[in-house]
Amino acid sequence: MDQPGAQPRAGPRWRAVSAREQAVFGLLVLAFICGLALLAVLVPVGHGFVPKGGGWFTPAVAGAPFTLHPLLFAVPSAACFVLGLIDWHRPWRVEHLDVLALAGFFPVAMLLSDDLSPAGLWLAAACLGWLSARMLGATFGAWRMPELRPAISSRRLGLAILLLLLVRTGSAAAGNILDVGQASSLGAWRLLHGLHLYGAVSWPGPGGFRIYRPDSYGPFAYYAYIPFAAIFPPAPALIGTLLPAVCFDALTLAGLHTLGRRLGGRPLAQAFVFAYLLYPFPDLSLMAQTNDALIAALCVWTIVAATERPVARGLLMAAAALTKFLPALLALQFLGVRRGRWRYALTLAASLAAMLAWPLITSGPAQSFDSTLRYQLIQRGGGVQFSIWTYMPQVATAARPILAAALVLLALSPMLRSPVRNAREHAALAAALLIGGQLLLGYWFYSYLTWCYPLLIIAIIQARPDHETAGTSARHAASARHDQSRIPAPLASQTMSSSLHSTNRSMYGHCRYQAGRYIHAARCAGHRAGCVLWGVFVNVHVTARAAGAFRRSSAGARR
Repeated sequence: MDQPGAQPRAGPRWRAVSAREQAVFGLLVLAFICGLALLAVLVPVGHGFVPKGGGWFTPAVAGAPFTLHPLLFAVPSAACFVLGLIDWHRPWRVEHLDVLALAGFFPVAMLLSDDLSPAGLWLAAACLGWLSARMLGATFGAWRMPELRPAISSRRLGLAILLLLLVRTGSAAAGNILDVGQASSLGAWRLLHGLHLYGAVSWPGPGGFRIYRPDSYGPFAYYAYIPFAAIFPPAPALIGTLLPAVCFDALTLAGLHTLGRRLGGRPLAQAFVFAYLLYPFPDLSLMAQTNDALIAALCVWTIVAATERPVARGLLMAAAALTKFLPALLALQFLGVRRGRWRYALTLAASLAAMLAWPLITSGPAQSFDSTLRYQLIQRGGGVQFSIWTYMPQVATAARPILAAALVLLALSPMLRSPVRNAREHAALAAALLIGGQLLLGYWFYSYLTWCYPLLIIAIIQARPDHETAGTSARHAASARHDQSRIPAPLASQTMSSSLHSTNRSMYGHCRYQAGRYIHAARCAGHRAGCVLWGVFVNVHVTARAAGAFRRSSAGARR
């Protein structure tokens, strides 16, 4: 803590960047964007492949126009993302490596769609590893918390958000429905008709619709679709999968906006929303109408309720853990919050029991486990169907259990050390756990970025100052106050009239100069209306004081 009477600590001082350094940084950014364009032009889009364990996988179709026509969609999206978040005044910040890691998933998506999955998966693992290490370092104090700000001024951020919302609304109609959303919709239809969830290789649905292996998700992935299946026709109808995906995406945006206003007011809320809409991978999940945004919404609202509502936190964590299972690590993490810990634990246990009741009664514990965890971790492709572990299965046998144990210890670390202090640190640790869990998986796809990207936004993004000259204006005002304290008093003891006139003219000119400095400071701060009134007042006040001093000095000289 600062000692009483000590000067306040100054903020971080940044070295002035030369024009040459900015030019070099600009060339690096241009090289990245041009490299993506060359990849889009020179490498043709693939036709799909057979992953380990069977089936047919077409990543280009999953990405819709984004990966089918990368030069028209992926490359401009990457340019907008990078240019929208970099800081040209401080180009060598470590936060720009975070932007590069997030932008690295653009070539990942293109490589997967070009049937170059080994290169794409290894690049994805490198980017995920960097982001996980950064979030862990920020949580445990090895690095300071990142401070990445939008490149657009606060005045224009609202317009940019509106344009991005229009783009996202239009892109929702250009997507392709994947089996993920169809499985959730059809599972909700089965629940409404009293049918079991687990144990069937395929499900028959309305109109002869059938889907293969739809029962590999947690039960809440089907519960969340029940309101929509009760009102609208389920899969294969479009509305049965599109509307839930839109609602989950909107809930994520609402959670980011709510938390942003709580942490930093309207500027931070707009920065959160802008960063979320700027990144196209959540939009790809929306276009594919998957249930991935459900994980994002549940995690964001858990951060919102992290310290104030332990019951809501327990309910949200139970729902997230029983959707895709990986957020169970976050359920362990929030046991470290001391306030309301027992209420959270009891709510978590009761919610898990209530959500598991129907599957355990209708399908049985063994069949439920075989259809979900055992199928995903062991049966599908030998547990290493589509990830970096596919290319080193022997290493995976030893490395994956060690990584899993490390993630569990990290999730329990808030209980063993000083508790996490604020929402940003909660989000950083949660993002690190989800990213580390994705490195553990035997099947990975870029739609999984939707799970952790909102948490990265909370941990990384900060609000941009309203005015770029705010710091300059403050320095001018401080200098003006300092100079004003040094104004010499009128020399009343002088007897010579010429000296009196010269002294008063000098004082009068100095006061007018100080008034001009005040006016400049007010104008730099943007208060133009107040600037006029303040200038009139200062001029009248200074003129009156100078005239009075001149009259008193002249009278003393005559006496």
